[in-house]
Amino acid sequence: MSLKELTMEQHRDAERQKFAGVLMSGKISKKTYLRYLVNQYACYSAIENTSFSLPNKKLVRSENLTKDINELKLDLKLDLSDNLSKMLTESTLEYVDYVKKISSENDFIAHVYVRYLGDLRGGQMIAKKVPGSGYYYQFEDANNLAKDIYSKLNNDMAEEAKKVFRFATRLFIEMYDVMSFDK
Repeated sequence: MSLKELTMEQHRDAERQKFAGVLMSGKISKKTYLRYLVNQYACYSAIENTSFSLPNKKLVRSENLTKDINELKLDLKLDLSDNLSKMLTESTLEYVDYVKKISSENDFIAHVYVRYLGDLRGGQMIAKKVPGSGYYYQFEDANNLAKDIYSKLNNDMAEEAKKVFRFATRLFIEMYDVMSFDK
């Protein structure tokens, strides 16, 4: 079995969440999408600030997420200096702490597999449906970036990748639960 097959159940569970449907619907509010981006920024910053290196530096997402966040802050007439940490969900805070404790490159690459490969693939559909410019989903040379990730994968990463999917699923559940406050 491949890593994809070994994690298929957890991947499908994340995709089935109501918030994933909202992201794909094209009907997500700017404030809810801002909240989502703030949570994604925290997750990606944690990954990008470990002692491990991404398979390719062109994968870095935190800078693009900052552009999207600032664009939405301006659009929503929020002060650019506003600290948005109050928008972080419990699962994001737990994920950031979890990432800080990663001690093996295999585990690190499992996080890269779930998050960055997901953005390279499924993120391209989401980018067309969300408010703003969607810098988060813009990659230079996406096919080669995906190859760089695939070259690092092995099936021993399955258990860690399943954990990453579970964190993502929890974030989707939490995001859906707070959407009504963002109207």
